[in-house]
Amino acid sequence: MTMPIHLNTAILNHFSVGSAWQNILFYATISGLIYVNIFLTRRKKTYKGAPTAGLHGEKDGAAMTASDSAGPETNAALNNEIATLRTELLALGEKLELSYVKSEKLNGQLSEILDSVELTMVYDHTLWDWSLDFSSKEITLSEYGLKLFGFPENTKPVLNEAIHIVDPRHQAALMDAVEKSFNTGADFSITCLVHPLNGSRSKEIKAAGRVYYNEYGTPLKLSGKFSITHTELLMTR
Repeated sequence: MTMPIHLNTAILNHFSVGSAWQNILFYATISGLIYVNIFLTRRKKTYKGAPTAGLHGEKDGAAMTASDSAGPETNAALNNEIATLRTELLALGEKLELSYVKSEKLNGQLSEILDSVELTMVYDHTLWDWSLDFSSKEITLSEYGLKLFGFPENTKPVLNEAIHIVDPRHQAALMDAVEKSFNTGADFSITCLVHPLNGSRSKEIKAAGRVYYNEYGTPLKLSGKFSITHTELLMTR
């Protein structure tokens, strides 16, 4: 009975350079260059070790002289070919390494997009909702919003604490926009860089909203929607 061979997925992922076709092309190219290198090296040794065949006397001497003069030229040519192939192999290796790094980044970005798509299919239209209570300054986020920013489930972070996930360059602008909306009733709109508490990739977030009042004209909350405009991978290119 033939036992199935199970390959370690972690090992396969470690040696993977991208899609199935990228892996085939990469390892086929490397194998081909190694084969050519071995072939030329053996050919060089064959030229060095081949005995000189010929007639006795002057003919034998002439053959040895011709062989001696041709040998260094042949070896030099082979050495040049091998050096050229090694240079090309190193250059190809650098290109493939860059492609691998780029592929890893794109795979990470794609994974994040797919996670977002999956969450969009699972949750309702409140997925991107946010609101800020006027009195308590508590922020209410959807389950997805809490996960996206790294907050614990079923929590309502306070603005003064949650502000720390915002990049320091954008914190003052965000607080000014909140105060302006509550004081004047102006619509809220800001784009800022956020560093999630769970250590996931930084994201550029655009948030927009409006102020809601009670029957006496007192502000109740600032509420709206947010969206991801870029991830860290795109912003650092």
